[in-house]
Amino acid sequence: MTRSSGHRPASAAALHQALAALGAAPTLDHARRPHGPRPQYAPLLLGILLAKAELDAAVRADPAADPPDGLTALIRGYHTLTRSEEARLRLLTLRLVRTAFDITLYEEPGDPCTPAAENAAMTAANMINACRLTRHGTGPDDQHALTTALESAHQFHHSTAQALKQARRQLTKNRSL
Repeated sequence: MTRSSGHRPASAAALHQALAALGAAPTLDHARRPHGPRPQYAPLLLGILLAKAELDAAVRADPAADPPDGLTALIRGYHTLTRSEEARLRLLTLRLVRTAFDITLYEEPGDPCTPAAENAAMTAANMINACRLTRHGTGPDDQHALTTALESAHQFHHSTAQALKQARRQLTKNRSL
């Protein structure tokens, strides 16, 4: 299997076509959008494409399978497109930020676990970003971003420790674990 070597981000129209081929495209109002989706819709369409890919991956690549052939193939396929370490670190950072955001969607009042998980994901995201900036950053903007990432990681780490302490207290109260 081969792939094109295009390095430019996909256009909104190309993303919409891909989503249509996968049966996941949002319906366009052709009266208002006779020329297709606008460029500013590309991030939204990318988010839909990410969700579609991750939902399909969850069905086809079960990590509990023995042997986990689908998972192995999924990871191999993913890494064929992300060849540079910097791109992989950037993607990992974005995935962790999305994970932290997704955790907040399931948080319920009084839930002791999700705040710790959310802060831990953000700690990891900031540390992976700091790693990327340390290895691949070259300018003063990168140095500033590195300082910010490290400060954010420190704050999220502190929040994780506090949330974990609270969760432990709340979950073990009146229980003998």
